[in-house]
Amino acid sequence: MQSRDELDRLAQDYLDRRIDRRTFMRQGLLWGLSLSSLTAFLASCGTAAPAGQGAAVGTAGAPVHINVGYFPSWEGGLSGVIIKKRNLWQKYLPKGSTVNWQVQIVGPPIVADLLANKEQIGYIGDMPAFVATAKREIADLRLVECNEFSPNGEMCCVLLVRSDAPKFKDYQEAVRWLTGKTIGISGKGSCGDRFVTTLMQKEHISARKEYLDPTIILTSLRTGKIDACQTFEPHVAQITSEGVGRVVATGNDFGDQDADFIVMRKDFIDQHRDAAVGWIKADIEALQFILGHPYETVKYLAAELPGYTTRQLWTAIYGRLPSSSGAGTVRTVAQAVFSKEVTDFIDKSFQFLYQDKILTIDKPLPGAVYTALVDQAVKELGVTAPLGAIRGEPASSFNPAKA
Repeated sequence: MQSRDELDRLAQDYLDRRIDRRTFMRQGLLWGLSLSSLTAFLASCGTAAPAGQGAAVGTAGAPVHINVGYFPSWEGGLSGVIIKKRNLWQKYLPKGSTVNWQVQIVGPPIVADLLANKEQIGYIGDMPAFVATAKREIADLRLVECNEFSPNGEMCCVLLVRSDAPKFKDYQEAVRWLTGKTIGISGKGSCGDRFVTTLMQKEHISARKEYLDPTIILTSLRTGKIDACQTFEPHVAQITSEGVGRVVATGNDFGDQDADFIVMRKDFIDQHRDAAVGWIKADIEALQFILGHPYETVKYLAAELPGYTTRQLWTAIYGRLPSSSGAGTVRTVAQAVFSKEVTDFIDKSFQFLYQDKILTIDKPLPGAVYTALVDQAVKELGVTAPLGAIRGEPASSFNPAKA
């Protein structure tokens, strides 16, 4: 770790524009600073609106001043990145509103901030989002939009083995190989925990589960501390592109799915309903942008994640997982609304959280799935939801000239 004076100079160089954002992040990571601390510093500096973006003056109504939690190192937070980078919130929130973006690397800290009213809106992966709604004795939090849904479990339900593992003929042989080995999982009670527990039960294997921060799973796999891992995109793309591991199974093999949700405080909804609906409208526009502008999307995301290349990010979002892993054709769906498939998935996930003793309830609390806002947003925008699907493309489809 560098001295305090050197770190101060690095921060000042960025503030004085002697170095750009990417250089600041790269140097900070080399010096041992965490991704979350670096991105939090950048968020505190503010983000200027790119030319030609965020030009709308906002809707009528009283201004709101909100904190939004998101994490760009999770694919489900991607529409939040687009709202931020393109300043779409300025188009849909009342004139004079302000947004403070709070960056995390996993979902639980966003839940904690929502419960403490340090944030009013959060982008959260499925399982932490469900847990959040069950803490009504602390604060009333609601699922207001399913922004991304993967019917094949390809955002989070992905199993990799280390690169020197045997070549397997199919996912079942790969899973059997895990008997007696150590599997790294990105958090207890997470989507990954649900996925690994499901595959172990269905294939009747016994393996050691080690819960790890997703930022260190790559290192643990490279050094042989774990034999396999579950992790989420874009970590999957980074691990495979660096030759550290390879994908051998997905949620599609075990009937597992995954999703991301926008969670809002109910008191914020009650006090600022127009702004709450406006935020979802901004998110819907962001999802449409992701569907129609893949290379611009990965460029925006790369600015938030300097440790990743645009090729890795394109692969994470738009690339096809290997057919040998049993992956489906659809990577993700720009979902928005709460379809029956989504609500069935929510009910199934609550059952897991209850059986795993993470929650004391086996179904959502009344009103936890709060559909009114997204239904209104979809109607007023005149769009049809789900908005569309991203189908995985082969690696040869990537065009480096565009990225």
